[in-house]
Amino acid sequence: MKRIMIVDDDPSLTRTLELYFQGRDYHVSVFRTGREAFDYWQAEEPDLVLLDVQLPDMDGPEVLENAKGEGLGGDVVMITAFHDTEATLKAIRLGAVDYLYKPIDLDALDLLLEKLIKRKAQREEMARLSHVISRSYKPNQIIGRSKAMLDVIKAIAQVAQTPASVLLEGETGTGKELVAQTIHQEWAPEEPFVAINCAAIVDNLLESELFGHEKGAFTGAVHRKVGRLEVAGRGTVFLDEIGEFPLELQAKLLRVLQERELHRVGGIKALPLNARVIAASNRDLEAMVESGAFREDLYFRLKVFFIRIPPLRERLEDIVPLTEHFVHRLNEEMGRKVRRIPNSHLEALQSYDWPGNVRELQNVLRRAMILSDGDTLELDENWLHRKESPPAVKPRHPEPVGAVEDGELPSLEDVEKAHILKVLRHTRGNYGEACRILGISRPTLRRKISDHTLPVDLKE
Repeated sequence: MKRIMIVDDDPSLTRTLELYFQGRDYHVSVFRTGREAFDYWQAEEPDLVLLDVQLPDMDGPEVLENAKGEGLGGDVVMITAFHDTEATLKAIRLGAVDYLYKPIDLDALDLLLEKLIKRKAQREEMARLSHVISRSYKPNQIIGRSKAMLDVIKAIAQVAQTPASVLLEGETGTGKELVAQTIHQEWAPEEPFVAINCAAIVDNLLESELFGHEKGAFTGAVHRKVGRLEVAGRGTVFLDEIGEFPLELQAKLLRVLQERELHRVGGIKALPLNARVIAASNRDLEAMVESGAFREDLYFRLKVFFIRIPPLRERLEDIVPLTEHFVHRLNEEMGRKVRRIPNSHLEALQSYDWPGNVRELQNVLRRAMILSDGDTLELDENWLHRKESPPAVKPRHPEPVGAVEDGELPSLEDVEKAHILKVLRHTRGNYGEACRILGISRPTLRRKISDHTLPVDLKE
């Protein structure tokens, strides 16, 4: 810290400070106005700036704001009188590291200078031990340099030039919708992309949402409704969580895909299906087919082209580019200027198992950005010092439930009923916890409770 810039219109104060710093072998530049100081700041970029809040031509916070807007470096210390509290606080918000009150106490200046020198040394050490974030950034792009993700990108390129149906499988939070959007952008960027979460819509409304309905088709249908498949036109329909699609509607969806035409509920006119269909599931549809929970013919109709999205724990080499990507995005979103990530933080991120996948990584980084008030990312200490790694991900397809007694095998319906009842009793009727354990949506759970005529006192 050898270049000092003093900006104040008080000759007596600036002379005192000039002698003080020259006695410590610093190169000192003194300016009386904000404009002169700003011009010098752009040309020389000092290590330390002592900046008065009140100047003849502009106030100190304005000079500081202009400097930070230009990306100029250097630690800034405000010189202020007691009545300038509001302007001082504004300067601190703009990035000033500290402030000195007039008349300046040279002992206090000694302590401040010592603190700034130590802080500069820590920054230099942090820079040596940190990863500098690259400047390249494009929003809404698939990030990955691992072989697993390069295979996904290659598959997208292969299928994007055709109208084939695509089935995406991957755990929650792996980015299935982003893959679907990328395929759509390569296929028909000017056409609509229509997404529907099959697990988030009550079963008896799902048919109307997809196919639409005519006025008077059922109680409450007071107007004609255009369905999502029709709205998509020549674009893309994304059926997320297709594993939650009701069994009784699967035959209707299959017919629509086979015939490439649909009927609104209560309608007689056949409407063409021009859109590409991309379906996604966080469940193993092939296993669901084997258990009878998903139609085999619909499964193969959707799986004309198949892409598996790998979980984050299988592509840990993508942690660094993903972290850079999210920090760029959050810098824009939150007005931050984080440029560095400590190597120790990257090691911590790469050693974690990420059961929530990319979505969990994004949430961890969002919290880190809230905690970071400088140019270096600061991870949450509680997350960094967690006692243990998360439990290993359980197999998605546990052993069948149900006991064999006296040589008799229970039916699939009996096994399902017994298991749902067991889970509901375990959770004391908590639907949210039961859905998490069973791996199904709340509407699906309600339907199964009704189908199996389970005890009413277990309902919400």
